[in-house]
Amino acid sequence: MILNIPRRALRVRRGAFKLLHRGRNALCVAASCLLITSGAADALNARLANGQVVTVNSSAELQTTVRLLLANGMRDDARRLVRAFEPGHPDHAVRVAYVDGLAAAAEGNDVEAVRIFRSILAQRPELDLVRVQLVGAMARLDLDDGARAQAERLVAAGVDDKLDGQLSGLLRQLDANRPLSFRGYLSFLPSTNVNNGTDKSTVAIGPVTGVIPDDERRQSGLGIALGGQVAWRHQMTPSNAFIAALDGRVERFPSIDRTNTTGQLSLGVEHRLPRGKALFRLLTGLAHQDGDRTYRYDGLSIETNTRIGDRWRLYFGPEYRQETYDRTRGEDGSTFDLPVQLDRFAGPDSFVRFIAGATFGRKRHDRFSFDEARLGLGYYREMPMGFSGYAEVIAARRTYHDDFPGISDPRRDERLSFGVTVTKRDLVVAGFAPQVSLRATRTRSNAAFHDTTKTDLDIRLVKEF
Repeated sequence: MILNIPRRALRVRRGAFKLLHRGRNALCVAASCLLITSGAADALNARLANGQVVTVNSSAELQTTVRLLLANGMRDDARRLVRAFEPGHPDHAVRVAYVDGLAAAAEGNDVEAVRIFRSILAQRPELDLVRVQLVGAMARLDLDDGARAQAERLVAAGVDDKLDGQLSGLLRQLDANRPLSFRGYLSFLPSTNVNNGTDKSTVAIGPVTGVIPDDERRQSGLGIALGGQVAWRHQMTPSNAFIAALDGRVERFPSIDRTNTTGQLSLGVEHRLPRGKALFRLLTGLAHQDGDRTYRYDGLSIETNTRIGDRWRLYFGPEYRQETYDRTRGEDGSTFDLPVQLDRFAGPDSFVRFIAGATFGRKRHDRFSFDEARLGLGYYREMPMGFSGYAEVIAARRTYHDDFPGISDPRRDERLSFGVTVTKRDLVVAGFAPQVSLRATRTRSNAAFHDTTKTDLDIRLVKEF
């Protein structure tokens, strides 16, 4: 098509395509795959300066022209151009919406820009450039958690390598600009086994067969949970930060008249690595049931989250706890957990997760000491219509060290769980985002009271401040 743009001075300052807000790098407007070459810019500027007709024959020329128009404040011209170019093309609507989002951002209307970019990604989550622009608009609106989540996915998928590390720089700025944060959630918890009861009706105790009481057998019911985290961050050096966090959760199950409360305080130091970060933490926590303390612990953890190659991300988080149980003192002792996750990103909108881990418990009584190994596989995908889904399956085997009361062998548990989480990522009402998780768990055990079947539903509203 041919666009006749009125004669107008268009002196583009190359290298000046960065939008700054409160000291934050909102990312280069001319991002990776749409960079304007100096030759193209000079040629177009010359035509415009001379009042010549500008011919746009390809998507690449369209991108160059639109970028120059926006950079020089000719936003209405940019909008008209993209609407007139190849109206029958399958991507026409996306092109129009994208330019509308860029124009809204250039006008300072980042609220509208975020809305537009989110709507595009709801239908086309594979569009990396749109996601980059969403990150910049969210950062300028101080929507730090959303900007951080999107930026981390782009970094893990290798997009940041094409942006000369701008996203990594933005992540550092986000951490430094909000020392105090709070996140909370409200969950509704329908469950087929609110009391963790067994499916069995009888239990063999040596030569004697006993009947399991009804209150020890599986019961369905509905629970409600309220939880959150308060975190404080102090940047000590460019690479090191002190982090303190307080986590809490309260669960109420009216059908069995039970209230569970847990809390944890952590203090640690985060160190930035060349391609990730490591976090060393000291932990202390406790749990209550119906107002009575059930256990407490002290421990430490070392978490490492880093990129490997272009599209791989590794998480390794060994944790050691020294535990004290108020009701069953034979469980006093230590637990050492070794979780490993390896993510392979196809793009910011999808990844495959390889899960492995081991847990070792060393307790006062050997019948409570155990060794556990687990393997699993997960998959995350952003889908059209604004839905995101994550599914995983995990198999685990736990063996205990000494004979379990009532049976002649140590207890052995084999656990298989399947979970799926669906999020409506483009639906945020009053700052709350809806999320639904379903998890089915089958535990086969030679100890009757621990042979269980459980299906849990978590309907959650999440808000981050």
